[in-house]
Amino acid sequence: MKNQCKIGYQGAKYSYSEFATTKFIAKMGYKNVQTYPLTSSNNVAKSLLEKTIDFGVVAVKNNIGGLVNESKKILSNKKFQVLQTLEMNISHCLFIYDKENANKIDLIVSHEQALKQCKNFIKNNFPTCKIQKYVDTAKSAEDLKNGILTQTSAVICSEPAGLANNLFLFKRNIADMPSKTTFALLKLSCNSPERCDRKPKNRG
Repeated sequence: MKNQCKIGYQGAKYSYSEFATTKFIAKMGYKNVQTYPLTSSNNVAKSLLEKTIDFGVVAVKNNIGGLVNESKKILSNKKFQVLQTLEMNISHCLFIYDKENANKIDLIVSHEQALKQCKNFIKNNFPTCKIQKYVDTAKSAEDLKNGILTQTSAVICSEPAGLANNLFLFKRNIADMPSKTTFALLKLSCNSPERCDRKPKNRG
């Protein structure tokens, strides 16, 4: 029996990178896989270099927000090889702590990319709110639930992330236009992609 394949992804549980990781696993035909939320692209790179994971998944670019700044340096590093890329539709939602705080929102929190993708929505609906960049969309939802962010904060994240943290859904589909993000599946340049137990290809 082959070793378990370990894949780390940028983001927390219920992040868009986790959803992309699931798609990569199916696309590559990997079996016996364990996934790890690593919050940031830098943590993915660090874990690959330390060989605590076999593969990493990071966001590369978005059609609205452009290149993902934290991933650019990693993708240009010759120590890493891009095995596959995929494009995924992104559906941002705005969540708040509870319904009672709907008229008290004074801070919008999310990853830099999500804030860019929802810039006009924020400007039109929350013109006086402060903006806070966060390490990850799903992490912002988790931290709102756990009291790390104030109850008068609103977070931009996926619907599963908000619902999993028992937050109140304020509005769905808040990106300024249809949003698509490209993700990359990475490995160390010296690693073999066959570390994962791949399903046999159909013949004939």
